[in-house]
Amino acid sequence: MPIAPLRGDGNAGEPSGTARRSLLRALGAVAPVAALGTGCTTPASSSAYELPPEAAPAAPAGEKRGRTLDFGLAYSDTLPWMSDADLGRALDDAVGLGVSWIRADLAWTNIQPDSPSQYLWERFDRVADAARQRKLKVLATLGFTPRWARDLACADKNQSCPPASEARFARFVTEAVTRYARRGVRTWQIWNEPNISRFWPEGADPARYAGIARAVSAAVRAVDPGAFLLLGGLANIPTTDGGRRLSAVDFLDRALDHGAGERMDAISFHPFTTDLLFSTKTGDSPYERITGARRSLSSVLARHRRTDLEIWLTETGAPTHGPGTIADSEHPGVRTTHATHAHQARIAADVITAADRLTAVTKVFWYAHRDTEPPSANGGRHHYYGLIEHTGAQKPAYSAYRDAIAAYRAAH
Repeated sequence: MPIAPLRGDGNAGEPSGTARRSLLRALGAVAPVAALGTGCTTPASSSAYELPPEAAPAAPAGEKRGRTLDFGLAYSDTLPWMSDADLGRALDDAVGLGVSWIRADLAWTNIQPDSPSQYLWERFDRVADAARQRKLKVLATLGFTPRWARDLACADKNQSCPPASEARFARFVTEAVTRYARRGVRTWQIWNEPNISRFWPEGADPARYAGIARAVSAAVRAVDPGAFLLLGGLANIPTTDGGRRLSAVDFLDRALDHGAGERMDAISFHPFTTDLLFSTKTGDSPYERITGARRSLSSVLARHRRTDLEIWLTETGAPTHGPGTIADSEHPGVRTTHATHAHQARIAADVITAADRLTAVTKVFWYAHRDTEPPSANGGRHHYYGLIEHTGAQKPAYSAYRDAIAAYRAAH
């Protein structure tokens, strides 16, 4: 996930109300834990609470294609820090694109930056409420550990350090799900890109990630059995550095070996590209890493008998500025780091038509909404993935993504 560091240190598949009540009884769901500090309004009850009808959008996600694609826009950790006016404009951009979903980080370090007795929910409350007002569904990414809760082995590095205590992280998740399910947030991604050292500083550790996924998924299900859960968005990289960086396929295989998929509904993958269109096949392209003749995400799911798991592309895109070689069209075999505006627009349209041919894929999210620096700043390329310039002007990719979504829906 090519984002700048977080500040501070950085609904699909829901059953009906009747089915949800039956599921609660069947699971013997436990009561949410009591709030640890101020600012949290956790209900006291003897069983998992029932959501008000308006908090449960009807969007079943389990059917096999025939099922249609749906689309989103990924914002990472930008939305909570915006003014009310800027937040409204940012989400209006999503509405203008015609997407149904937004993806935003619900960063633990933003909510409890200084202590386990502190809860600062207000910034994300605004995001959830503004999305709901616009009928946008929210995929919330859980992760980003505050300094006080980090593993001592990497506590001095950054918020991507895993938590020292799975139980402590699960307690935070319980509070978050309790609060936001009522606001319509019922779709959760567990961590982000745990297969690379940028988001797991001690190096990829599928067994440990699986332990966190099991603890978090149990916490979510105890509060909201009908929630939809995704294994953390896997970066599209090769296995290198003695296994400190694992390919999405290798990481998924090992994480499933350790039980990471027990309560999951989907996996998520981040197939960024600059030199090729997403649809291009090379024998080992991002497209073929999802489902191909060689080892792929789909083949791993088949080996583990988990072909029921959907595949969501929760980040895909291309930057339009940065150091290195720029791509103005497809350049097989040439390493490029960013794309011209015209080529970014081709990529934005192509990812939708290509995803339609991947029957396991059900969601596509473009990363990102808006550039975080002007080109004159010559920042890292992570600043320039937006569909919109830093100035607020739309890039050609904005209309390309919008028009491709409209065309897909007209055809389906």
